Amino acid sequence: MTDPASAKREALKALRAQGGARLEAAQARLKEQNRITKELIARLKEGPQTVPALAAATGLPTETVFWYLMAFKKYGKLAEGEQDGDYFQYVLIGDQE
Repeated sequence: MTDPASAKREALKALRAQGGARLEAAQARLKEQNRITKELIARLKEGPQTVPALAAATGLPTETVFWYLMAFKKYGKLAEGEQDGDYFQYVLIGDQE
């Protein structure tokens, strides 16, 4: 028969192990988001870009590129420029690092 303190220790070990896996997954997602952000900003520093052009240049799906650009726009890092055919060109605002 196991004592209650030992059972609690084992339960806490299991919770820590689960938390560690979740933390690693969250860190991996954040690393990927940072990589995508840096890549998109680097492309936009080259000049105005449309969503399809950025998607083609980065290999990302257009919906992913659009999602990031709308986040950049929401936080004042990006503006819509002139229209290029059916698409707006997006332009960085200010100095982006």
